Amino acid sequence: MSDTLTLLRSIDALYEGVVTDPSSWGGPAFGDWAEEVAGAVPTRSQARAIRRCLRAAERLRDFWAGDRAQVAADDWRTRVDVALGARAWRPTLELAMEGLTEQPGEELFLEVKRRFRIVNSQPWMDGVDFETWRASASSS
Repeated sequence: MSDTLTLLRSIDALYEGVVTDPSSWGGPAFGDWAEEVAGAVPTRSQARAIRRCLRAAERLRDFWAGDRAQVAADDWRTRVDVALGARAWRPTLELAMEGLTEQPGEELFLEVKRRFRIVNSQPWMDGVDFETWRASASSS
């Protein structure tokens, strides 16, 4: 698994944690999470995206704390969408796209496709598989 995929999984786990159990995410928990992923953030643009994700996670926690915690939602991703929508997912798409440029891989390609659809409400590379994309990217 690439470093980018590991980072994306960490962000997803952060978002899931704050929307499913907002009361356990105070200042120290965010600090611990940031410290944990800091070693996997080699570029300035990735660090900037991580800070944006942390701010989004704080807003998600605040949104779902209290009375809203009882609102029914299909899963944690739906809770993210209800609270912040594409704004929460945009920095993860930027991370995924940067990672795909730096370390192309099929799993990361699929992550970009999934996150692009969420952020932009339209498909990216619809009907194109990783090998076809890679061949066209290398010939450009």
